[in-house]
Amino acid sequence: MSHPYQIRREHPRFTVDVKVSVRVASEQFDARTRDISRAGVCLVARKPIERETEIELELVLTFGDDGVSEPLPVTGKVAWCTALFGVYQIGVKFVKLDDDKARYLDMFIGFLDGTLAPGELFPEDKESSRGRDSDDPFS
Repeated sequence: MSHPYQIRREHPRFTVDVKVSVRVASEQFDARTRDISRAGVCLVARKPIERETEIELELVLTFGDDGVSEPLPVTGKVAWCTALFGVYQIGVKFVKLDDDKARYLDMFIGFLDGTLAPGELFPEDKESSRGRDSDDPFS
């Protein structure tokens, strides 16, 4: 039996440390992620942001050891902000995601949860390698 106060999340969260550029009105500053899901992100920042504030984020996603993405611009709305040991944890819900941004975010989440391997980032590469002998590096 679940605890009466336990929240059941629609989307699983993944602990990940990603650099984020945050823009609130005309102010811009850097933050880091604590975790991310398909629905939103938990930021760690040096500045608080008021609840219900709409903010612009640029996430720089990392795929494996050598793969770094171009910044992914997303819009979010602050759900909560809590002071914690001299910094602030800020819960942000993604809003206004168009199809391209949603697809890119899904790809990143797939990489985190193991349903997408780094070699599957470019499925067209698999198409061109069909028919070759996988044991022969010169085929």
